[in-house]
Order: sequence, then structure tokens, then C-alpha cells
Amino acid sequence: MRLFALISVLSYFIALQATAQQRVSAKAEKQYQEAISLINDNRVDDAQKILTKVFNKNPHYARAGVTLGDIYIQQQKNKQAREVYESVVRNNPDFSYRPHFQLGRMCLLEADYRQGKMYFEQVMRFKPLPASTQQDAGLYLNQCNFAIEALGQPVPFTPINLGDSINSEHDEYLPALTADDETIIYTRKDEAGEDFYVSSKLADGSWAKAQALPPPLKTTLNEGAHCLTADGKTIFFTACYRNDSRGGCDLYMSKLTPEGWSVPVNLGDQINTKHWETQPSLSYDGQTLYFVSNRPGGFGGSDIWMSKRLASGEWGLPENMGPYINSRKDEISPFIHYDDQTLYFASEGMAGMGKLDIYLSRRMHDGEFGPARNLGYPINTEKDESSLFVNMAGNLALFSSESGDTRGGNDIYFFEMPEELRPAKAIYVKGKVTDIQNKLPLNSSVEVVDLANGQVVFKTETFKRDGAFLVSLPTGKSFAFNVSRQGYLFFSENFSLTADRSTSEIYKIELQPIETGSEVILKNIFYAVNSFTLEEKSLIELRKLQEFLKLNPALVIEIQGHTDNVGAAKYNLDLSQQRAKMVYEALIRFGTDPKQLQFKGYGDAQPIADNQSEAGRSANRRTQFKVLKVK
Repeated sequence: MRLFALISVLSYFIALQATAQQRVSAKAEKQYQEAISLINDNRVDDAQKILTKVFNKNPHYARAGVTLGDIYIQQQKNKQAREVYESVVRNNPDFSYRPHFQLGRMCLLEADYRQGKMYFEQVMRFKPLPASTQQDAGLYLNQCNFAIEALGQPVPFTPINLGDSINSEHDEYLPALTADDETIIYTRKDEAGEDFYVSSKLADGSWAKAQALPPPLKTTLNEGAHCLTADGKTIFFTACYRNDSRGGCDLYMSKLTPEGWSVPVNLGDQINTKHWETQPSLSYDGQTLYFVSNRPGGFGGSDIWMSKRLASGEWGLPENMGPYINSRKDEISPFIHYDDQTLYFASEGMAGMGKLDIYLSRRMHDGEFGPARNLGYPINTEKDESSLFVNMAGNLALFSSESGDTRGGNDIYFFEMPEELRPAKAIYVKGKVTDIQNKLPLNSSVEVVDLANGQVVFKTETFKRDGAFLVSLPTGKSFAFNVSRQGYLFFSENFSLTADRSTSEIYKIELQPIETGSEVILKNIFYAVNSFTLEEKSLIELRKLQEFLKLNPALVIEIQGHTDNVGAAKYNLDLSQQRAKMVYEALIRFGTDPKQLQFKGYGDAQPIADNQSEAGRSANRRTQFKVLKVK
């Protein structure tokens, strides 16, 4: 990150200043002009030697002092630069805003916020100021004011190193967890370049020794800046200078298959350009991709952009995240939490502690993200902070830092997230799909649908080796959950996740082979209260059943309606009959062959739970189907 402009540009600006200063000898002026010529010839070290002599003999020669200070900055000799600038300000306080500005920046970077505030206030008194300088000085003054207040109101923060299994003498950064906190994938940079490393949690809660992900994810080029789907089976990442790249760095995607990771695929021309694209973050439903780019159309530097997935599965035209998220400086490392409401990111262009700070923005009622909030001190400091990852539960955050008890360079740490900075609640649904008869794992299709809009928010395939799946879902919504496999009855479940839900679900799903007499409860068929009118959200399950019957044309099923025992038996029988009939007629309208269907109402005659509790009565109010004929 460049904190100051190029030395030649600064010197040129100073050389042309018309502000008055004390007279100097012709010899001193000649030496100064010689130094400027050397700077323009890229001989900065030679110019520095001349200017040092000139300024030591002529401490009131402000123009020489400022140019010398700028050279020291370029040479990363901040102590010498500060001494020279302070001399200029002491002897010629009204010569130029430039030394005040540079001293203010140095104070800000050294966490000397009160002194920095004084210098930036002095800068603002110079009139006129270049527009960019006025904007920068205003920003840095705001940062000083913010930092002074934040230091007096620290947030709870106790970072803990993830240990030797994760961290090494090399740099580790950009961590990402699966939704169940059981697997971590991160980037390590060593002599060979940047590669992905993975580790799994052991039974005692510690991490196994991390291993590099194999080819095709590992190449001789650099790979990094990634995000995972909740189950860890899809990775989006940044790779640079590949044969199929649109520019220097592009975004790619790879999926985990039974045979290993697939060959990475470039995300295409909508996402990738001849400019720089990096640091992806995917929403929990896989429908929105957030990423960083320095493409035109932003607010300045690198901005955070977002793209929606189209019905075709392709990515739509990216949109800039707007002024609440982006500034005229750099924004990087977006992370959208599983709640789909909270976006964490880093910025150097907002009120903060200096350099890159971490912020959060919450989604507003109109769906847009609102004003950013700094996470506070000491999460943020005068150094660069970025690349925050918050686990699904929202209580733990991972980040990378070169401070503290590092094994070398940047290490990955975690800390408990303060309550007020946590995202909304989300839970995960985790399970294993097996054959009900032989108990062996099955490869199957798992699908989760948002009942409010019918949108598929998650779809994956379980592998035969373990039959496992994992999905993260935000609370405050209702979802239809289906598991299917050719030759088996499908599994149906419903999740109504209230906002205060905090318990994740773990399922052992046993699929039934298609056999005469087998039954499936349709958990996502809904009726109006005390009515047989189907609610619109029932269409998701009805379509699923229609597809199942189409794939099994020899199958004949009976649609069954059941009620609890509240009310008269005849009323319950009639209601169950009408409800079964409504499902029967809807399936025919969708194109199901009537020869595959029968329907019958059973009223309260076949309970599957105790009618003494509401939970039991709710279970008894159900629609299901029974296989009457297989062939």
C-alpha cells in the first residue's frame, strides 16, 4: 500500500511553490536545483546527500527541507524524515501544508493520535488546498478523532493463536471454516508461493497437522484469497496469470468430488475483467457473490462488488456495493455471514485507527446494506487489520496477524466476538444418508428450498463413501428439505427457524427402497387453518412428488389425509378426504398420469403420536403417500 505519492511528483510540486520563504544563498539555491535534476534522473540517493548538506547549513531553507523529508519517506527512514519535517514546521510554519500533512500521517501510523490531530488541523488552515489533500486531511483528522475516543472505550478482545498444527514459520492468512467448525482451509505463503492448506478438528478439539490441498488446486502458480460453501465441497478462489485469465488475477471455482477436487473453472467474463478481481465471499444460498475489484466505475482504489446468480446458473453483471461500503480509498476482504444480513470488510477510507480497519454493515429493511461500523479498538489498531472470518454461530472470529506470539510472520488467531458485533443467528443442518435396510451410506441429492419464494438455496450430492451433507441456514425463515435417490422414496422435512433458534440439527436419514406398502410423510404440504385449501408454498413439495412419479411411471400411490382427534370424527374424516383430494387434483394438473394416483381420507383413525400434546397433534395432522403398486 502506497502511503505517499511518488517522490518525483512531490519534489516537482515543492519546486514550483510560490509561497514566500527566507532568502538563501545563490550557492544553496544552485545545489537545490542540482538535487531536483538528480531526482528527475532517478538518482534519489545522490540528491539526498546534496540536500542533507544544504539543509544542515540552511535550516530555514524550507523548500529543501520538505524535499529532503520526502526522500527520507521514500527510503523508509521515518525517524530522519520526522526530524526534518519538524525543523521545517518549527522554522517556517506557514511555508506549506506539506510537512504538517506528512507529520500527521506519521503520527497516525504510530498511534500518536492527539499529535496527529494537531497536525491535520494545521493542514486544514491552509487555503487553498488541493482537493485530494483536503479530502485526505479531513479523513485522517476524522480517524484521529475516532481513535482518541476508541482508545477510551476498548471492546473485549483476547486473541488466541491456533497453534503449531495450523501456523508455521511462514505466513498464514485468509482462514475459512465449514459451518460446523470442523474443517479449516487457509492460505500459506512460503518459498514456493501461495497454496491452500486444510486441517480437520480432532476429537479433543485440537487441530490436526495441516496439509496442502493437492492438485489441481495446488499448482506452480499462486492460489489464495478464497471462500467455501458451508459444507466445504465448493471453493471459490483467486488465481493469477493463468492461461485462461481475463487479466492479472481472476476468480475461479472448484468442486470436491468422490475423486477429489475438480479442475478449477474461470467464473467468466461477467465477473472477471482485464482488471484485478480477488477475495470472493459467497452468500449462504450460493446466489450472491461478493468480491474485490479495481475495475472502472468504483469510488476509488479497490472496491467491493456483488453479482447475483441468474436463472441460467451464470453470474449477472456485478454491481458496486455503494458509498456505505466503498470509499475513495481501498476496500478489501469482504465476508458475508451465513445470516445473509451482516457483511464484514476492511477499509482504509473510513473513520478508524489508521491504515486498514475492519468494519461491519447490516442489511436494512429495503435489502440494502447500511452505514458501516468500525469494530473498535483493540480489534483494530494503527496497523493493517483485514480478512476477518466469523463462524456460523457468530461467537468466534478468525483473523491473521503478525503481532503477538506468532510462529513467524502472519499467524491465524481466533477471538470471542463481542455481543454487539455478532451477526444474526444461523444454524446448520448436518446429516448422513443411508439405506434403511443395510445401513450403508448412499450417494444422493440433497436440496433445500426457501418456502417464501420457492428458491433453491442449497443443493449438493452426498458421496457413497460417507453419505454426509452439511448446510447452513439463517434463522427467521422456513425451508423445505428433500433428499432423493433413484430407486428410493424421497425424504421430506420442514424447518421453521424462528429468530431465537440456536440449536443446529443433526439427522440420520434412512432412505427406503421403493417397495409396496412403504410410506412417506409430505412435511411441506400446507393448508389454511381448518380448511382443505392448499397454501402456495405447498407447490414445492407437489412438484417434487410429481417429478418422482414421472421418474417411476409404473408406480401407483395413494394420497392419504390424516387429522388429529380434536373435533367431531365425521368432520375430521371429511376434512382429511378433501385435503387428500386437493393434492390428488393438483398432481393431475401438473401432468401426473391419473392411473398412478388414488386418494383417501382417514380422519383421526391412524395417529402416529399422542393426541394429548400439541406436538403430538401436529404430527398427526399430516399428508402422506403410500406405495400401492411398484410394477
